[in-house]
Formats: sequence, structure tokens, C-alpha cells
Amino acid sequence: MRAEYWPHLFWLLIVGSWGLGFLSGMAGALGIPAEIGRAVSVPLPDRISWWQPVPYFLLSVIAIFVLSQVFFGVGSAVFVFCRGVSDYAVLSWALSIAGGIDVLNISRLQLGQLFFASLVLVANLPLSLWAAHLGAENSMKTLCRLRGRPWRDWGSRKPLSNLLMALAASVAAGLAASFALYA
Repeated sequence: MRAEYWPHLFWLLIVGSWGLGFLSGMAGALGIPAEIGRAVSVPLPDRISWWQPVPYFLLSVIAIFVLSQVFFGVGSAVFVFCRGVSDYAVLSWALSIAGGIDVLNISRLQLGQLFFASLVLVANLPLSLWAAHLGAENSMKTLCRLRGRPWRDWGSRKPLSNLLMALAASVAAGLAASFALYA
């Protein structure tokens, strides 16, 4: 396979495995994938205190990056699949809150919980998928070096500096989530 196709293949693998995980969560597949999904996702706000959204938003991105390097990139598909199962739980929780809201009498807590769920799905999820791609890219770089082949930059040129940008964005999203819930 040509070197320039690898980033597209990894994006297809990562997004496709997240989608399969989301669909299997929709079908009711819990158990081991849901338990593993808790390790790489953000828990619901009724299970955490006021200061914990920032570390959870940050550590979920770090966990996906590190675990995506397992088995030279195959780990990204496994752990992103489990993240998809967990994200379905977040979406169903948010939809249950939104279904019980009276538009004229919406409380600040309900609004904060919906904002928290939207930050998990709109900010933390793309950052985690990006971190999975960066981890898979870094693992392919390691595999090429172990095989003694020259490494061609086919993706981002600096995966670790891009990871630092993703971590900074996840800290900002975690701060916003913390203020939305507990301010």
C-alpha cells in the first residue's frame, strides 16, 4: 500500500470502529466493551464532583493516545469501539434529560447537564478521535523503525506537538464543563 493512503486508512478505521461501537451500544451491547469504554471516556456528571471534569477530559484524550499504540495501531480500533459504546450511554442520558424538560421551567442544573453532555460529544469525542489517529501514526512510525525501513511522513509531521494542542483544548473544554455544572 502506498504511504500516502495510510492516514486515510487510519481515519476510516478509527471513525468506523467508533460508529460500530455506537451502533452496538444502541443495540444494547454492554458488558466488557462498556467497562473498557469507561476507561477512555468521561463519566456522567452525577458520578463526579465539581473538580473532576478537567482531569477526565484531559485523561480520556491521553488514554486514547497511549492505548491506540497497542499492537501497532490495532488498539485504536478496539478502544475507540469501546468509546463508541460509552458515548451512546452519554447521548441516551442527555436525551432522557431533554425529554423531561419543560421549556418554560428549565432549571440551571438541567441546562448545565445538557451542556456537559454536548461538550463530551462535541469537544472531547473529536479530540479523542484525533488522539487515536496520532497514536496510530506514532505506532506505525515505531513499526517502520523496528523493521529498519525509512520513515516517510505521511500524516502530521509532529504527532506529539499535535497531541499537546489536543490536550490544551481538552483542558479548556473540561473547564467549561466544570463551570457549567457547578458554577
